[in-house]
Amino acid sequence: MVYYQSSINSNQALIDKLKLNAAKFGFTTEEIELLDYISIENTQCGKLAEINSSIFAGLMDARASIVNNNINILMKMLNMITIGIMVPTFVVSAFSMNVHIPLAESPHAFWIVMALALLSVIGFLTYLMWKKW
Repeated sequence: MVYYQSSINSNQALIDKLKLNAAKFGFTTEEIELLDYISIENTQCGKLAEINSSIFAGLMDARASIVNNNINILMKMLNMITIGIMVPTFVVSAFSMNVHIPLAESPHAFWIVMALALLSVIGFLTYLMWKKW
């Protein structure tokens, strides 16, 4: 579209030079009138090209906005998945450290830690449903 507008402007410059030097080239009055009509048509073509160019720019901006919105939605979902995976990992890793922790002597410590991890996932999912994400 830019090339089209550029060539229209170049054509207008050529038409204007022809009109200025019409006597030098020996143009008749009919040919000068024809140059006037061509100049008017070229001007209208330039305005139409300008309108189309602005419409295309608006369409490109709208498409970029839609893509941005879709990426934001995707990033939000991926962030929620990451947090959902992080919560039980944090619970399990806190009980996996090489220091004295509660429940270390209990024979059911593994299942208690797994229950806490499951409760953290259920709590996180409840929060997501409450926020309607």
